[in-house]
Amino acid sequence: MKKKKIRIIVPIATISFLVSFAAYFGFSHYDDAAAAKVIEKQGPPEKAATFQPIVQPKKDLEGTAIAHSIQVEKQELAARQLNEKVVYLTFDDGPSADVEKLLNTLDKYGAKATFFMLGPHMKERPEAVKRMVEEGFGVGMHGMTHDPRQFYRSKDSALQEMLDDQKILEQITGVKSHMIRSPYGSIPYFLDSYRAAANLHGLKLWDWNIDSRDWELNSPAYVTHVIRSIELKRSAGEVPVVLLHDRGPTIQYLPKLLAYLKQNGYAMKKIDDSQAPFTFQCNDRCHAYGSSPIKKSKKEDKKSPDDQGRVALSKTTTRFTSLLPCTKEACYEA
Repeated sequence: MKKKKIRIIVPIATISFLVSFAAYFGFSHYDDAAAAKVIEKQGPPEKAATFQPIVQPKKDLEGTAIAHSIQVEKQELAARQLNEKVVYLTFDDGPSADVEKLLNTLDKYGAKATFFMLGPHMKERPEAVKRMVEEGFGVGMHGMTHDPRQFYRSKDSALQEMLDDQKILEQITGVKSHMIRSPYGSIPYFLDSYRAAANLHGLKLWDWNIDSRDWELNSPAYVTHVIRSIELKRSAGEVPVVLLHDRGPTIQYLPKLLAYLKQNGYAMKKIDDSQAPFTFQCNDRCHAYGSSPIKKSKKEDKKSPDDQGRVALSKTTTRFTSLLPCTKEACYEA
């Protein structure tokens, strides 16, 4: 009896399996065929929505809500910086033989600063450059020669000096900075074509809005001048970017400046690659090195922007004709 039951159950199970198998593939085929007809009639279904950033030319953004939002954000950032009483101290031409003393002085007052350095000097004092990065100071490039006759010979010569300098900094620290400051500032010899070449390589050209005149005064008088200028900039709603030099006389009187800034609630911060640079604009004031500047009327000259830069330039251009290629001593003169 049991054997008969087994014989009956096996065929039934087999038949049930075959029916299910046929039904599955039959309906599956039917669904595929139906779907194919829908696709043929309506086209393939749309892809799932994906985020695509909208890139608009700068021109198209003018007057739009996006442009307004960006402007508001910039104003809020400027207001926060002004409220924080931020000041950016920058030192050119180093690292000098006195750089360790300079770093120790800044550390003592909890100050951060930014160093625009010359390639040959970085090679001479790589440990100081490493220390700057390790302790959170800003680092950028100032070229290789500091000789205007060589640096400003062409856009290619200026660019190559900065790229060579950039490579040295990266080899020493592992940091690839894009911040540059041209010798004696960008006015008048860093032409628009030079700027375009620098932009193509992602370099950010930094000038200043306060010239400390430390190179000229060599006394505590430069500190008094800087303090007065910082307060004027703050009153005008501007964030001070101060030009200083990595040199003995500057470092000697620096504690007086740092003490004032600390006591009056200023945050002495570094500049980094994420910030938009403060740059002098040509505005018809740029001309090739060795050529005559474009003559302008007194009325036009009075309206020229970047007065601080122009004053600094008027005091430095007289030295250009007698400059020798950069040496350990000569570089700290400028």
